Amino acid sequence: MVVQPYLSIVGWARNDGYTPNYEKRLEHALGVLVRQLDKHKVPSELIVVEWNPPPDRPLLAEEMGSLGPTGNVTVRFIVVPPQHHEGLQGWRTRGMHVNNAANVGIRRARGKFVTPKALDTFYSEQLVARLGQLTLDDGCVYRCDRLDARMEDESWLDLPDDQLLAALARSTVHRNDRLTHSIDWKMRDLHTNACGDFILMSTQRWHDIRAYQKDPSVLCLDSDSIALHAAAAQGASEIHWQDECIYKVIHGNTHAQRTATVWKDWQLRLDHYLVARHRRELAMALRVWLDYPRRRVRGLEEILAPSIERNFVAKAARYARNDTSFETNDADWGLAREALSERTVLRAAWDTP
Repeated sequence: MVVQPYLSIVGWARNDGYTPNYEKRLEHALGVLVRQLDKHKVPSELIVVEWNPPPDRPLLAEEMGSLGPTGNVTVRFIVVPPQHHEGLQGWRTRGMHVNNAANVGIRRARGKFVTPKALDTFYSEQLVARLGQLTLDDGCVYRCDRLDARMEDESWLDLPDDQLLAALARSTVHRNDRLTHSIDWKMRDLHTNACGDFILMSTQRWHDIRAYQKDPSVLCLDSDSIALHAAAAQGASEIHWQDECIYKVIHGNTHAQRTATVWKDWQLRLDHYLVARHRRELAMALRVWLDYPRRRVRGLEEILAPSIERNFVAKAARYARNDTSFETNDADWGLAREALSERTVLRAAWDTP
């Protein structure tokens, strides 16, 4: 009999060399997290969704070394075959669709609470200790800051867990803390900065909001922030843990380093004209209505993404009015009707097959 775990952590991966030493980074990060969760006795599962695996490389589940032993943590790999990726805008250039991959894991999560997690990040010891208290409230959504660390070389991959976390703390160069949104956006003041690395709430809440929004392209912009606002519209109260954090080792594919806005001359002139005449509300309405400035992501220049005003601000403003009829995904989100291949590489004592 399978006992419901307290926590499910959902990640996504693809064996395509996304970063140098990707397989080693993934195995190391998973191992650290397994050991932390086991140390603090959190009945939990880690779900890794292998999205659109390259046919010429082994599955990541086959590359994992020992992650245990453990009595508290199960590690599951779920494989989503290429046909679910082909046809998306930009699919030939980028093999990953973060929204869809995360949704597959969230839909199949068994925990009482769920959080998505980029698999190359690390939880601070304080964060896992907090989770180990097993005192989460299903009426809340929990956030913490992400700290970006710059490591000089790859030697950190061989450090013991405690030394690694200390090195990450020493090497922090930027803290993604709470930002203040423009009052023109007319949305709730939520901690959306780097929120994709930690949005912890009940599994039921994730189902209520239908997880991450549907995106016909591989860019998946703003989806984490939209989910946070959707949860608030459903009644979730945000709790910002300020003494706990997540560490991310900076690499060349970090989102903020790849995205830029694209203005046309007439858009800039119109925007400056309206702002100078204190017509900021009209300027914002035109950005939403006419969808500018659009955004371009390095490496996917063939796609001109929607403006943040059209794709995020307008939706968050609706959620600020508690418009719970507004849904950003289909009822069968997360490939709910698909039977997907699954492999358990580590099984907790609570998880009896």
